[in-house]
Amino acid sequence: MTGINSSELDDAIEQGGSEIIRDGLKQGDVAVVTGAARGFGRAIALRLAREGAKLAVWDVVDDEGEETAAACRAIGIEAEFFHCDMGDADNISSAAAAVLDKFRTVYAVINNAGIHPRSPAAEVPLEMWNRTLAVNLTGSFLTAQAFAPTMFKNGRGNIISLSSGRAIEGAKNGIHYACSKAGIIAMTKTLAQEWASNGIRVNAIIPGVSETRQPLEAGGVTLENLRERGKGVPLGRVGHPDDLAGMVAVLLGPDTAFVTGQAVAINGGVIMLP
Repeated sequence: MTGINSSELDDAIEQGGSEIIRDGLKQGDVAVVTGAARGFGRAIALRLAREGAKLAVWDVVDDEGEETAAACRAIGIEAEFFHCDMGDADNISSAAAAVLDKFRTVYAVINNAGIHPRSPAAEVPLEMWNRTLAVNLTGSFLTAQAFAPTMFKNGRGNIISLSSGRAIEGAKNGIHYACSKAGIIAMTKTLAQEWASNGIRVNAIIPGVSETRQPLEAGGVTLENLRERGKGVPLGRVGHPDDLAGMVAVLLGPDTAFVTGQAVAINGGVIMLP
């Protein structure tokens, strides 16, 4: 038996490390990014294109989605836009089939698409509740489920879903949104447990307030107001889509090959998870 204080133990540990296969995004791997016409999704798609991935760009905004795909192609990789309403199960199934028909396989799914209509809890209409959970939570699950068989077959895959700080702290005038994003974390942990043996890693990202259109949709909020709020963030600013895109690249890469079932907060220190 190797002694605990022996150089042989150190050698054995180093040798063991060199024998571990750390899988991650490779040149030519296919990534599906939902809600990729603008904001976080567009930044993620462009970052992954620079990493050498082929891109399946999903959105309901056709012209901007096509622009994102064109920008990815301009980087020198293969990319195509697919119209997909994440609140429509049949639409998701059709879009997934079209992606597999085009690319034959998928390595990564980035569940970014989401909506955030606002209403006091006592007044949330059932239609708003159902639509928010359908797009934000059910759509994310159905997309992961649609591409699971090809990941199982390949013995490798990577799923990243966007949650929110509202899942941790709640959301005034957004109970439907907060519940949908809390569900993302539960979904992430469950899929990570079930699919790890198939070589699939599943993680979530919890972004903070960032320079995207969503916070600017609230009445009276301007980009200048938003940046001023950033002075109260421990790191001194609000987030930027490139901050989140960078973490997606890290979670898809081989350096995080031993990371699954985690919710990673990217918020400048506003919410510090245990």
